[in-house]
Amino acid sequence: MSSYESGYIKNRGKTGVIKQVIKGSIAAEMGIKPGYILSKINGEKIIDILDYKYQTADEYLVIEFVNLKGETEIYELEKDATEDLGLIFETELIDKPRNCRNKCIFCFMNQLPKNVRDTLVFKDDDYRLSFFSGNYVTMTNMTDKDLDRIIKYRLSPINISIHATDEKVRCMMLNNRFAGKVLGYIDRLYKAKINMNMQIVLCKGINDGEILEKTIKDISKYIPYVRCLAIVPVGLTKHREGQYNLQELTKEDCKEVIKLISKYQKEFKEKYKTNFVYLADEFYLKAGVKIPDYKEYGKFENIENGIGMVANFEHDFNRCLNSKKVNENEKLDKENKKVAILTGKISKDYIEEKAKLVSKKYKNLDIKVVGVTNTFFGEQITVTGLMVGRDLKREIEKLPKDYIIVFSEVCLKEDEDIFLDDMKLDELKKINKNIVVVEDGATSFIKALENISKGKIVSKR
Repeated sequence: MSSYESGYIKNRGKTGVIKQVIKGSIAAEMGIKPGYILSKINGEKIIDILDYKYQTADEYLVIEFVNLKGETEIYELEKDATEDLGLIFETELIDKPRNCRNKCIFCFMNQLPKNVRDTLVFKDDDYRLSFFSGNYVTMTNMTDKDLDRIIKYRLSPINISIHATDEKVRCMMLNNRFAGKVLGYIDRLYKAKINMNMQIVLCKGINDGEILEKTIKDISKYIPYVRCLAIVPVGLTKHREGQYNLQELTKEDCKEVIKLISKYQKEFKEKYKTNFVYLADEFYLKAGVKIPDYKEYGKFENIENGIGMVANFEHDFNRCLNSKKVNENEKLDKENKKVAILTGKISKDYIEEKAKLVSKKYKNLDIKVVGVTNTFFGEQITVTGLMVGRDLKREIEKLPKDYIIVFSEVCLKEDEDIFLDDMKLDELKKINKNIVVVEDGATSFIKALENISKGKIVSKR
């Protein structure tokens, strides 16, 4: 083993270890190598990515590295304030992400099947990932020093899982006796003018009703620095052995929640010109209640939470479909095309309605919409994003080979063609080679169907 290799191995696992140096970058020109440790910038110890981003924003830098021999190397340089050094660290945060200390009664990670990959069961609760990746944090593992850093670095927005402002209820829900301290932290962030987004996972009989009203009233006191309060229904899988006995929200429960939230939205809109509190689309779909209009969702800050996705899809769908002009000169394929759109059961009726409108425009399309039953997580899980390979495989095998299969890429890993059950997309293509994976959104949905009508099989993956 070379001295280089032994030095790299010795340094691995330490805070600040460099995994890669980008070719042609400042760091590459300085001769920095993978395995070096970034120690200090301008005399300040680099603890994590926050320190790194803050310190490298200066134009004049004095940087200390520990090389592969354990020796300190010091470099002085001048650069543009926005110019990156070209360092990629072994971990995204430079140090390790913080684990969640809670044992929440509704935690989805605790309801996963056995033997799923490690990345699915790792529970982070790190305020830095809240800022960089949009994750929600409970703030139960934070200290006054952490709050000082958020304020110092102006980390905004911070996404907070509040669930309930009643201390006893929050402590019970998170199974953490310190969970009731969160309002004190929010006070500090509010006074420092740090923007926040809040989230509630709604559990029947626990944080709904009067507790939910209290939470809404308490959190609304922090407007405008709390920008919105998102409410999502608890997700219950079939893998809940030994877990708290939570109940699924019924159709009537969803109607009651919608009625309550509509009342507060009206009040907030009159007072603050914003709805402030928003419900996940699941509430409306399950209740059979019309989704609010596109304009009611503001800047769609919570779309990643499943809030406003249908309204946004509807808006883009109408605009896109109306802009498509099909005439006698349109080169549609002469053969009729059989298309099967596979989607989560909760959105089946909605997608079916949209598919009919597309068929009217592209008359050679014969579209069948299949609501996929989720046997991996359980039948109560009905959203498209949690469809898995084995359930898609089952539905594809039922269909004749002349069907073209269409489904959204939201059920695939972002950087790999693999489903949540570890089945690979290629396994489905062995059953039917005509699989079209569509980028999420109405425009891509219509474009994919338009291509099929013209005899083109164009897939995102």
